[in-house]
Amino acid sequence: MRKRRWYLPVLLCLMILLTACVGGGEDKGALLRLTFLDTGKSDCIVIEAGESVVVNDAADADDGGAICAFLDERGTERIEYLILSHFDKDHIGSAAELITRYEVGQVMMPDYEEDSEPYLALLQALRETETTYVRLRGNAAFSLEGIDFYVDAPKKPSYDNDNNYSLITTVINGDNRFLLMGDAQKKRTEEFLDSPAAGERYDLVKMPHHGDYNKKLEELFTTAKPRYAVLTPDAARERVEEETVALLEASGCRAYYTDEGAVSVTSDGKQVRVSQESSESAEISGAIAME
Repeated sequence: MRKRRWYLPVLLCLMILLTACVGGGEDKGALLRLTFLDTGKSDCIVIEAGESVVVNDAADADDGGAICAFLDERGTERIEYLILSHFDKDHIGSAAELITRYEVGQVMMPDYEEDSEPYLALLQALRETETTYVRLRGNAAFSLEGIDFYVDAPKKPSYDNDNNYSLITTVINGDNRFLLMGDAQKKRTEEFLDSPAAGERYDLVKMPHHGDYNKKLEELFTTAKPRYAVLTPDAARERVEEETVALLEASGCRAYYTDEGAVSVTSDGKQVRVSQESSESAEISGAIAME
């Protein structure tokens, strides 16, 4: 008579229990890091979604060295998406250098033209490297390693102010949401408020136009209820208006200014941590957990 191998099902049960304990049960989301670089009055946000990299805006032309140094330090060889909110020089200045130096999966940009050296350099780099690009006439979405990106495009073919062409990007990791406003001013913010994405709560908002104020921001903050805000001014903070500061204070929103150092934000899908290395090398940090 063959003996029953009773230990096999027992071992199987033990393996299942061990896997559940190690995994921690509920899926919390992937590891996400957003770094708001200190590039003066300009924007460059490096987003690391697991092992994948997205860059949102490319600061000024003279910031290329600092941006590349950061990417190299992080071991970056490929940028999956380069999202250019609009074509002002302080947002696309180093785009051509990034496209030339790294493999770029796709460039996303608004659908309008600009007569400037950084813009012409961008187009030339796209041609020479044969990099895929898209001029967004409608909204776009993509996912990388479990992290979702939603890019809200301008709704009109033309605007009096170029800042209102800004692509507005939402990054979602589990329960955590981040809103990158580009340089959106009143008209563009009003357009975004009509989108489903505007009805969500956000852990952090990258404030538009280096701290410039528009009345629609109050409506946005009513629903977004951010705990953190990042502003990208110059050292003099000339564009940071008193109304912006008052809005942040009234909202109980902790503000980080990149002129004091790069701002690093991490998310595991449940908890958000923000840290900043100041010029005096004193680390300032904060953490929240979604309720």
